[in-house]
Amino acid sequence: MIQLRGVTKKYKNNEYALKNINLDILSGEFVFLTGSSGAGKSTLMKLLYREETPTIGTVMIGNINVANLPDERVPDLRRHMGIVFQDYKLLQKQSVYDNVAYVIRTLGISTKEINARVMGALKVVGLADKIKSKPSELSGGEQQRVSIARAIVNGPPLLIADEPTGNLDPKNSLEVMHILEQINQKGITVLVSTHDHAMVNYFRKRVITLEDGQIIRDIQAGTYE
Repeated sequence: MIQLRGVTKKYKNNEYALKNINLDILSGEFVFLTGSSGAGKSTLMKLLYREETPTIGTVMIGNINVANLPDERVPDLRRHMGIVFQDYKLLQKQSVYDNVAYVIRTLGISTKEINARVMGALKVVGLADKIKSKPSELSGGEQQRVSIARAIVNGPPLLIADEPTGNLDPKNSLEVMHILEQINQKGITVLVSTHDHAMVNYFRKRVITLEDGQIIRDIQAGTYE
């Protein structure tokens, strides 16, 4: 599913975000990416959905070298993955339904199919009764669940979540992580970047730890430290 080989990311100020990263994530895995602020977690995530490109190295998702992907093909790449952010990135003036439907309305599918996919995704996250609500009417945990529904509405094989519980209390964090685990159980590869020690320790998935742009630990059924 994901393969990084010799990946280094160096910024114009000569600071390294990543140094010679080699990494394999198999289809269907659930992986936590951990490390302190500035360790390189977000940069690695951005390489996967082509927000950044490596200075050197290859970033493969399936058979696609994302590092060399032409700009015009980036939207198609992102349609084949789900991306969840810490700050939700919802359309504040749109309903829950429209936020989730937004990403598939350009695919040329019927209104009936759009409705089926949106309602299916909202049922997965437990918000089928909130379709008419605006984001401002929802709690932080509910807003994050909407963003997860939006990420899975097109049935992507890969879900990338960058600090998905960073703005949530422990109860909502646990609910969100349980949803991500349920999504993974459907065969979707899930990669979660997090500082949340409690969640990592609770779920005991594969844990990859970054420090100063390098992988210092990669352990199955691991804990945060």
